[in-house]
Amino acid sequence: MPVHSLVSITIYPIKSLDGHDVSHATLIPAAGLAEDRRWRLVDMEGRVVNAKRTPLIQAIRTEFVLDERLVTLATGDLHAETFPLQPGRHGPCGWLSEVLGMPVLLEERAAGFPDDCDAPGPTLITTASLACVATWFGFGLEEARRRFRMNLEIDCRGAPDDGSAFWEDTLASPADDARLSELRLPTVQMGQVAVDPYADLPPPEPRQFTIGTAMLRATGVCRRCVVPTRDSMSGEPELGFRDVFETRRRQAMRRDVASGSWGSGYRLGVNTQVISSHAETISLGDTLQTRSLHQGD
Repeated sequence: MPVHSLVSITIYPIKSLDGHDVSHATLIPAAGLAEDRRWRLVDMEGRVVNAKRTPLIQAIRTEFVLDERLVTLATGDLHAETFPLQPGRHGPCGWLSEVLGMPVLLEERAAGFPDDCDAPGPTLITTASLACVATWFGFGLEEARRRFRMNLEIDCRGAPDDGSAFWEDTLASPADDARLSELRLPTVQMGQVAVDPYADLPPPEPRQFTIGTAMLRATGVCRRCVVPTRDSMSGEPELGFRDVFETRRRQAMRRDVASGSWGSGYRLGVNTQVISSHAETISLGDTLQTRSLHQGD
């Protein structure tokens, strides 16, 4: 039997800055991972300052000691400095304002500032997917991890198909089991136009799954922003990144995934909702288990 195992947990304490790897984390009901994106930067008018808005953020290196609420920041131009991880003048705002060239404030919220408020659970991807994307652009696995900034990374042992790239798509956009055999048949041709006779059928519901004892639901395949198109360490743009990504992504699409409603192929990893009724701890080595489509997920 294939085993889908949790091999990496990464939280991003300050939104848009470097991640922090942990061996275990707490899943908060109706929210996400504790401490993930708990802080964010805003300008003096309250607008969010993030890597989408300014590539300068991507040149900032960050290390956290969360038990002591400390953050160490560095760039190529400034020596590393350590600050209390808190809003106000004693925190890192002065340093960040100097680097970013604008006054910024640090906001805090215990439940965090998720990228997707409708799906605030942790994002999830397989190691195989990150490794595949890395080969498209000739960079390493660590660079892929930094560019796509996922929370949970799953590896699979025991089955070549379940361990292949983009397996996580089957959680968020599963093709109906009843149609799988049909989807493998040659596409109907009318003149020069390929016709999918199942295109107007509604896609099946995303799957529920567990990691350890925590229960989650996949809600969709993540739409990606401009951030992955840049070098993760410098913020320099990579021309043509999105076009290449979308072309290769469509070419690599799994036959057991219903992607007709995606619109764009610029998607990677899955968004989730936490549906456990109370806080659960997940740890490296925990197993991901899905429910069968015939069990009503």
